[in-house]
Amino acid sequence: MHTLTATRTVPAPIGVVFDACADHEKLAQVPLIRSCELTRHGDAEKNGLGAVREVDCGLLRFREEITGFDRPHRMEYRIRESRPALDHTFGRIELAEVPDGTLIVWTTVFGVRVPVVGKLVDAAFGIALEIAFGLILRNVAKRAVAQARR
Repeated sequence: MHTLTATRTVPAPIGVVFDACADHEKLAQVPLIRSCELTRHGDAEKNGLGAVREVDCGLLRFREEITGFDRPHRMEYRIRESRPALDHTFGRIELAEVPDGTLIVWTTVFGVRVPVVGKLVDAAFGIALEIAFGLILRNVAKRAVAQARR
């Protein structure tokens, strides 16, 4: 299994940053993400607890379920299905107010199910995910800062 943690401080209020993180529709603005569709609305709010979304990144496709939702501090998810096949045990986005705005800490734990070369693929996939998380957090920051200025 591989653990990846990405962080970013965004100069915007925590509520605005949380909304930007939770908004599935804006993920398609991120390079390498073709689409993100909500296939099940959350129990209390659209992108909240119980929501299921399908993300298409070309070679990588996955269906994730929101398994924890504590506005504006935490959102957790599990990847239930994917191509290529992943073992995903945990995903969490945590937000905290800091003097410069909002700190985002995004952690995920996963493994790639590929016989024989799995560890090598895990490492390569980890690098690709680290790049993807950076792109997503940059997009979240851009949108949150723009929203905070309105």
